[in-house]
Amino acid sequence: MKKLGIVLLLLALCLPARAVTYPVPNGMPVILAVGGSFAYARDNQGKIYVWGDNQYGQLGRGDTRQSFKVGTFETQNQEIDLSRLKDIIPASDYSFLLLDDSTFYGVGNNSYLPLTRKGSPHKKHVLADLDVTIADMKTGFGHVLALTDEGEVYAWGRNNRGQVGNGNRKNVMTPYKLPLQNIVKIECGGKYSLALDDQGVLWGWGDNEYNQLSPKKQIDFTTPVQIQYGEIDIFQLEANGASVVLLDTQGVLWTWGRNDMHQLGYDTKGQTTAVPGPVPLPGKVTYVASYSSQTYAILEGGALWSWGNNSYGQLGQGFRSAASQGVLPGLAWEKDIVMVMGGSLFVVAMTEDGRLLTAGISKFGQQARGDGKSVYTLSETEIDLILP
Repeated sequence: MKKLGIVLLLLALCLPARAVTYPVPNGMPVILAVGGSFAYARDNQGKIYVWGDNQYGQLGRGDTRQSFKVGTFETQNQEIDLSRLKDIIPASDYSFLLLDDSTFYGVGNNSYLPLTRKGSPHKKHVLADLDVTIADMKTGFGHVLALTDEGEVYAWGRNNRGQVGNGNRKNVMTPYKLPLQNIVKIECGGKYSLALDDQGVLWGWGDNEYNQLSPKKQIDFTTPVQIQYGEIDIFQLEANGASVVLLDTQGVLWTWGRNDMHQLGYDTKGQTTAVPGPVPLPGKVTYVASYSSQTYAILEGGALWSWGNNSYGQLGQGFRSAASQGVLPGLAWEKDIVMVMGGSLFVVAMTEDGRLLTAGISKFGQQARGDGKSVYTLSETEIDLILP
C-alpha cells in the first residue's frame, strides 16, 4: 500500500489555516476545516458541506463559481472514497483531502506549487508514492508540512523565506525530507514552520521578522534552528501569521512574536517580544486555534474567549474594531463550545450538540447564511453537524 481594510484583507488571506476533528458516539467524527475565506465541515453521518470563496476552485466542486449558499461536497474523482476520509486540510486558497491509507488529493491555487500537480480537481499528490504513513499535515501561505508516523517531516511549496527548510529560497515542488527525527508535532505559520520532537526540543525555520524563531536579528532561517522557549511542557502547538502559541499541560497559554494587534493576548504597546508570556485567561484552556492575527481559546466548560484583530467582528464578541486596533481577551460564547477554527477575518465554532456558529466578514459567503452580510456576534447557522 502506498502511503504517506483592502490591504488588511489581502494580507489576512495569505496566512495558514486549520482543521479539527471531534469524535461523537453515534457516527463518524465531525470534521471542521476553515481556510482563508472558505470552509469545509463533515457531519457525523458523513455529509460534507462547503461554503465561502471558490475563485481558485478550493471548494473542490470542479468549478470556480462563487455562491453565498452552503453546498454539499461531492467529487467526480473515482479514486476518492469519501468513506475513508481521515481529514480535510485547508489552506489560504487551496485544500487537501487525506484518506486513511495516507493518499491525499489537492485542489485550488497552485501558484507556489503546494499541489505539485496542475490540472483537474483532486489530483493525487506525489508524496503518496512514498512508502510512508501520514500522521498529520499543516499548511502555511503556500507551503505544506507532512508528518509521518515514524516522526519524519516532509516540506514543499513556497520557500521565499526558507519555510521549506532546505537551505535556499526557491519554491519546492518535490517534497523535501527535513533532517529532523522523532518529531511528534508540526505547525505552519504564515511563512515559517515549527516542529516539536519527543525530547521537547522545538525547531523552527523560515521567517523570523518578529523574533518568533529567535531573538537574533536574523530575518530568515533557511534550515531548522532550536527555539528557546523555557520549561513549558507543551500540550498543543499553534501559530498565526507571525507569532507562536503554546498550550501547556496545565491549561496555560504562552505566546510570543508579533503583537501589533494584541494577538499575543497581552499588552506590549504593540512591540514584538521574543520571550514567551502567559495569556491572562479566567480558567484552564482545553483547546486553542490561531489564525492571521487573532486567537480563540476554549476553556473548561466550553466558554470561548478571543482576542487580536477584530476589524470585521471576527472575534465574535458583538462589535467591530478599527483596523488599527486590537482587542485583548474577551468572552465570545459562554459555554458548550467544543470546536473552533479561525479563518481570514471570520470564525467558525461548534457547540456540544452540533450547532454551527459563525462571525466576521462574509464577502464570499463565509457566514453560511446565504448572503454577504458581516456578523459581529457569534451566531447560529442552519447547519447541524451532530445528527440523531
